[in-house]
Amino acid sequence: MVEELPLHDATFDGLVMQGKNCRMFFSRSDGSGCEVLLNGVDALQMDDFREGNIVVYFGTTTRQHPGRLNDLARLYTPPHPSAAAEYHEAHAGLLDRKVDAVISGELVFVEMSPAIGADLVATCAQVSCRVHGVGS
Repeated sequence: MVEELPLHDATFDGLVMQGKNCRMFFSRSDGSGCEVLLNGVDALQMDDFREGNIVVYFGTTTRQHPGRLNDLARLYTPPHPSAAAEYHEAHAGLLDRKVDAVISGELVFVEMSPAIGADLVATCAQVSCRVHGVGS
């Protein structure tokens, strides 16, 4: 199941990691705020955080094949190209297990694509979203 959270054109204000949980904060264009909680974070990778991060897409995928495997692969660093074949095989096996975990529902694949700024991917056990303030 692919689900898009109501964060198009929201400003991504930041995140707080506490152990295996990540709390993400957003300001939406209608003046409301939004908090997304990633529980049981398995892996998280973000590029290009800056002042004024604008979200184009924030979505989750679970219980089906994650269509953007290149983005999933960003989470699990491959061995150096000169590493022995056994390390490359082990990494390929790891990626296969992560895909299987998303398909089985054990993991949720999270994608946040920017118009400006932060580009995030993660895998976690559960995602919840809470809107507060104006228009909630």
